[in-house]
Formats: sequence, structure tokens, C-alpha cells
Amino acid sequence: MYLYPYNPEWPKDYAREQAAILTAYRGSIQLHHIGSTAIVGLSAKDCIDILGIVEDITQVKPNLGYLEHLGFSYKGSYGIEGREYFSKEKRKVHFHIFQEGNINIKKHLGFVQVMQARSNLVAELNNLKVSLAQKYPLDKDAYQAEKKFFYDEIHRML
Repeated sequence: MYLYPYNPEWPKDYAREQAAILTAYRGSIQLHHIGSTAIVGLSAKDCIDILGIVEDITQVKPNLGYLEHLGFSYKGSYGIEGREYFSKEKRKVHFHIFQEGNINIKKHLGFVQVMQARSNLVAELNNLKVSLAQKYPLDKDAYQAEKKFFYDEIHRML
């Protein structure tokens, strides 16, 4: 498990990806920096998570070629109904697209908002992540499963 201290380059990396996506994407899409790299002070895997919100999820597939040209690989729903998911390896990026009204939008944006407003939660999650990364250095599934309770608590606050 590769966990890094907060990097002030992450918002800049997001901004570059955002600009590229907005230039390439045909149609209306709102983009948001989500996940741990969006929260100042929070340790994270070096992967930029981007949330895309569209009016009509069926309009994503006509954009596959444009997004693939940017280096994204299309993964389908990847286990989450209502999502179109893309990943990128050169600059590790996970791009999650949902249609307006999907409950996952509220979860992703709400997590970032709550964490940005409560530095005590950032410290708590940092401690949890570090201890789990030491406990499960090669087991991503166990690492994710054991920190799920923290994210569930945040989602209950929304």
C-alpha cells in the first residue's frame, strides 16, 4: 500500500486533468476534485479522483474516443450501478461519472465538504490510514474494508 503525505501538487494535477477533460468532452459535464487528494492535510494514494456529473448518462459513451485519446481506459460501471468509470495510469486518475440525482454524487461531494471543515477528522483519518497501511502493506482489499466504517460515519453526517 503506497500512502503519501498530502502533496500541494495534487490540486494542480486535478486542474490539469480538469482542463483536458473539459476541452475534450462533447456535451455538458461538471467536474469536481474528490477523494483524499482533494482534502488539504490528508494522506492519500497518489491518485487523483474526479467526479463528473452529467444530465444524461447515455451521453458518456459517445465521448469514449475523446477520453481514450487523453489516456483514459473505459471500465464500464465497475461494480457501481449508474456509474461510468475510467482510469488513467500515466498520471494515476480515477474518473467517476454519474447522472444528476445519483446518490453517489452527494456522498463524494459531502465527504470532501465535511473533511475540509473538520481538521480533527483529517487527523483521525490520517492516523487510521497510516496504521492500516502498516497492518496491510500488500492487501488493498483488507485496508479498504477496515477503514469503511470511517467513511460510513461521514456519510451519516450528510
